[in-house]
Amino acid sequence: MTKRNDVHVPPAMAQMETKLQPGLESGQALMAQGEAAFHDFVAQQLEPALGHTLPQMEVRCKNLSVIAEVAMVQQTSTTTTFELPSVYNTVKHA
Repeated sequence: MTKRNDVHVPPAMAQMETKLQPGLESGQALMAQGEAAFHDFVAQQLEPALGHTLPQMEVRCKNLSVIAEVAMVQQTSTTTTFELPSVYNTVKHA
């Protein structure tokens, strides 16, 4: 356990408080640790810039069905690249 201000903090909680540093060289590198880690990284960058924490919300659903249309990019080369879905990437591949 880690001691912080006379309060014992479990190791898992101490690790969560460290700043995430995903790879910034590509979308695949950003998403390598999963979408939750990516969103936490973005929040860690935004909160200091805004000067306050981002609002939090919990949503619970029953019998939820989600349908989405997602553009698939067909690669002409043998190497596949992964990109984050964004307006720029959608326009680039349109």
